[in-house]
Amino acid sequence: MKRLSSKARVEAFTLIEVLVVIVIVFVLGAMLLPRLAGSHKSVLVACLNNLKQIDLGFSLYASDSRGEYPMQVSVTRGGTMEFIYSDHVFPHFQKLSRYLPQPQTLVCPLDKSRQAATSYEALNDLNISYFLNADASTNNPATTILVGDRSLQANGQTVKAGLFILTTNSNLSWTPDLHLGRGCLAFADGHVQSYLSKSLNAIVQQQPLATNRLVVP
Repeated sequence: MKRLSSKARVEAFTLIEVLVVIVIVFVLGAMLLPRLAGSHKSVLVACLNNLKQIDLGFSLYASDSRGEYPMQVSVTRGGTMEFIYSDHVFPHFQKLSRYLPQPQTLVCPLDKSRQAATSYEALNDLNISYFLNADASTNNPATTILVGDRSLQANGQTVKAGLFILTTNSNLSWTPDLHLGRGCLAFADGHVQSYLSKSLNAIVQQQPLATNRLVVP
């Protein structure tokens, strides 16, 4: 049988060559990971800023409406109370048009399945990244969740769009979709914060009401 010449022979990698490749891959990974982490951190800050502005919008509405949010006011008085059981969240956010000029604020930068509306008139649920607590009030503002990332799961199941009944014994966590196991919440007193899944149930148990109706886009 004819043998291959030494020039045509395919040579295997030596141990040193393999180690060099591993070192190069490790160094490249070490260089790229901080950049990716920094990029994600900046997006998280942008999401928190969105929620801060939304929170302020609802607070301004309440200050103009005897301390009540739109979902606490009947449509006969310009509110959105009757829309709570429609399973749509956009009518409530439309009431912020006077206080939150840019509807782009309603979309998290990482929520690629949602696109910002061009105007409040064109707003629908697919232009919103955040759930609304229809039972939020200004009575216990420091602990009352007002709005937050829609990337929720309860008892291991993704919370679907529509009306979700949250109880203080719900096993709530975040899906990994948006913030890598974290999520952002805004409270009725104006403060916003991001939380890991392991901290979420403790926040839920602090709610003034045993049951809260979350309208999820």
